[in-house]
Amino acid sequence: MRFKTNNKGEVMKAPSNRSSMTWFVGLAALFACSASACQSRHEAPSAPDQTTIVVRGSSNVFPLVETWAPGFSAAYPTYRIDVLDTGSDEGIEDLLAGRADVAMSARPMSAEEASIARARNLEIRETEVSRMGIAVIVNASNPISEMSFGQLAEVFSGAAPSWRAFGGPDEPIVIVRKVSGWSPDLFRDEILGDRGFAADAVVVDSKEDVVVEVENRPWSIGFTGLAEALPELARVSLIRLTNDRSGEDATYALSRPLYFYTVADSPSARPFLEYVLGTEAQEQIREVGVFPAHRPDDGTP
Repeated sequence: MRFKTNNKGEVMKAPSNRSSMTWFVGLAALFACSASACQSRHEAPSAPDQTTIVVRGSSNVFPLVETWAPGFSAAYPTYRIDVLDTGSDEGIEDLLAGRADVAMSARPMSAEEASIARARNLEIRETEVSRMGIAVIVNASNPISEMSFGQLAEVFSGAAPSWRAFGGPDEPIVIVRKVSGWSPDLFRDEILGDRGFAADAVVVDSKEDVVVEVENRPWSIGFTGLAEALPELARVSLIRLTNDRSGEDATYALSRPLYFYTVADSPSARPFLEYVLGTEAQEQIREVGVFPAHRPDDGTP
């Protein structure tokens, strides 16, 4: 899907063979005039000092750029952002080849990619722009609303078979989890440690399927991406998490970073980096189910 803004700053969509978005900066100013003046300015070529910022990479980061684009276009009217969802691997490849100014990535740059950058005399800057979180969910009829990391370990390892152990009814706990991917890997690392998932867990293929199963199983519990859980809160309930293992905020302990990679001395990428790390832009992305890059205990990106 390709996107651009109209004269009101609203998003207009047109079909495309690839999931992409193009934001044309400064259209509001172009059309904010009389009919005759607009006709003249509309036919004039783009300003020669307009700078295009080419952004390529992860589909997980793509919605964030879509969210940030209107505010950035208002703050930096001489810049045009061209964004394409190509995946983390291709985004970093394009950055290293000089085809992109910003690479969006859902993973850290690999040792091989860093080696390529050094061979090309490129100093690469890694910037954490947000964090993708895990949500623990239960069926909407379940009265349990808060659990600690230690309690989650008891549940998902199968050590606690009944909700009675946590102040609920004497009903068997049904565990739902995704078969593989970043969310079960992160959950295993942060919650289970050396323990494995319970052998009798209901295993599904996607984070969306976790929501469906938990909705349809009265005494079930599962975990999914926060972005997948938030739109479904009429069907399932979120568990408030507490970290009983360290002083780290529970929300951020169960999240992973999303990155921008840029060439360190890139003048075209700098304004966009400065904007997305600002307080307003960081708070805005909560709307799409991700967390600000900065942690609550330090207050800085």
